[in-house]
Amino acid sequence: MADLLKKKKERIARLKARKAERKKRLEEAKAAAQLRTDLEGADKNDVGSLVPEKPADAPTPVAAPVEESKKVLDSVTVLIGNKTNKKAEVKLGFAKGAFHHNLQPAQRVIKYDKGIQIELETPLEKTLKGQVENLKTKIAQHSIGVGPDEAKMKQMKEVKSIEEERAEELALKAKMLTKGERDNIMASEKFLKFFKSSTKIIERALTQNDEYDITIDYSKKEGKGDEKEEEMLKPGPSFADTLKTNQRAITSIKWSPKHKDLFLVSYAEHQNIMTNDPDGLVLVWSTHTPSRPEYALTCQSAVLVAIFHPSKPNVVIGGTKSGQVIVWDLSVKTTPTNRTSLSTGHTHPVYAIDCVPAVNKAYSILSVSTDGHVCIWTDIDHLEEPGSEINLTFVKGRTENKDRDITTTSFGFVGRDWNSLVLGSDEGVLYKARLYDVPNSPAGIHQLIPAHVAPITNVNFRPPIKGLPSVMSELFLTSSFDWTTKLWSTKSRKPLLVFERCRDYVYDTQWSPVHPAVFITGDGNGNLDVWNLNTDAELPANSTQACEKERTISKLAFSSNGLQIAVGSSSGTVRVFNLHEKLGLPQEDDAKKFYESMQARLKSATERPHSDADRRQGRYHGFSNQSSSITSILNTSGR
Repeated sequence: MADLLKKKKERIARLKARKAERKKRLEEAKAAAQLRTDLEGADKNDVGSLVPEKPADAPTPVAAPVEESKKVLDSVTVLIGNKTNKKAEVKLGFAKGAFHHNLQPAQRVIKYDKGIQIELETPLEKTLKGQVENLKTKIAQHSIGVGPDEAKMKQMKEVKSIEEERAEELALKAKMLTKGERDNIMASEKFLKFFKSSTKIIERALTQNDEYDITIDYSKKEGKGDEKEEEMLKPGPSFADTLKTNQRAITSIKWSPKHKDLFLVSYAEHQNIMTNDPDGLVLVWSTHTPSRPEYALTCQSAVLVAIFHPSKPNVVIGGTKSGQVIVWDLSVKTTPTNRTSLSTGHTHPVYAIDCVPAVNKAYSILSVSTDGHVCIWTDIDHLEEPGSEINLTFVKGRTENKDRDITTTSFGFVGRDWNSLVLGSDEGVLYKARLYDVPNSPAGIHQLIPAHVAPITNVNFRPPIKGLPSVMSELFLTSSFDWTTKLWSTKSRKPLLVFERCRDYVYDTQWSPVHPAVFITGDGNGNLDVWNLNTDAELPANSTQACEKERTISKLAFSSNGLQIAVGSSSGTVRVFNLHEKLGLPQEDDAKKFYESMQARLKSATERPHSDADRRQGRYHGFSNQSSSITSILNTSGR
């Protein structure tokens, strides 16, 4: 396209140049014809009378001016003879003296207009004028060999083509819109969508190099005092929208499985009952643009948990306080594209959801509520009713707990066994259950473990890691409001380790996805602890104050590379911490060391008999029915 436009401009330039040259030659021919007419009507005496007498002090004439005048007259005679059909004899005489004149050149007048400071003639107009001049020159040069009518027709056609091309060029010029037209365009949905997407791209480009120090001096020598200890846990940017997230506790954080810089955050309901904003809010943030979220998803009920779909990164699934499962599609709109009915499925708040593999590389949605039901939704596009609904009850033979209310707030699958799961309740009890009947093991709850003396806030299984035996996926962590975090194995009814460093509620705990022995905890004092079981089981490897005073850590999440930790607070702010590679990435022998130490602890736990404290704890859980919900405690602590 650029080459075509360039050729077109060159052609226009040539045409204009020919036209200008032809016009110039025509004017010269007219002048010569007029001179010829004047000379024919004058005689030799008249010509001599036109020449003034030689002054007394005038110098003697020389031959140079005479010869020059003769050349000019000869050229005029040739022009006149070529333009006329008849031959005319011109008789001229030569003056005895030189021809002098006293005409002065006209004085040049320079005008100045303060309103015009630029050249008014555009480059296009200059080009067109030049083409016309060239066209005139060319026509004048070639008009000798053609008839006057043919030359005139040729000239008219070329001039007409230039005018048409100029009209086309002018038609392509941008049209100035009126204020009303501009307002209509800027208010249109198409323009707003374009403006929003383009500003995100520009903002990402402006912030992508913020971490690079442009003032660094590579030639500077470091002295002993300049050496700084490397930070194992370095604070990064904060993510908050004061208009939407102020004073709203964070209920869940999840990183995107595809886009490594994206993570979503769900928020509790508004504390201000006078606001018109919806209670349900999920913000999708990018680590490149902490100043604003990429997407703001809303619904009418508070979102207690939200996750990305494993195979559809543009789909977000959430569980709400009303008991509904909500589906958003980032490529369509920011309001729900599908949701479950209030009459089918759950009737109590949904605190935990997950996606489990199904047939044909599809995924089913599994949701757990405090109503004691597990619902499996086979397709995100068809949520009218669950594909299967499981009432969490004890299997036959467990009559001592048949009247017990099952109020679960978290769960986790045992390794890659999607039929076996462990559920944590707000009574501090762990339930081991199966979703489907298998030989010698029917569906339902098989085992009850009195794990904590307060509500369990999370159950997190050790994710599979390359090089780590699959048996290690049976290890899981539990955190609780009893100020403790415990390490368990599905093969033991007793904890392998108890971590009692925290001096407040422990709101969340998460395993590292890459290091077998590393996990993190967050408590009500805002302390973020990073533990490495290969180095110390009693004290954390690193600890920092992650939240401001009087704020709690409500949720934690590891990035897929294990080097970034998203920390959510009860004030609605998320801060990303960067974990040093020495602490976040495993060494060659870390997997082997962790496996050997866990096997030894598992053997010790299975051989140790039940103590009186364990039996008393079991009796406590057998009669506890008055625990508060986790979200209500979060909101209270965040005020």
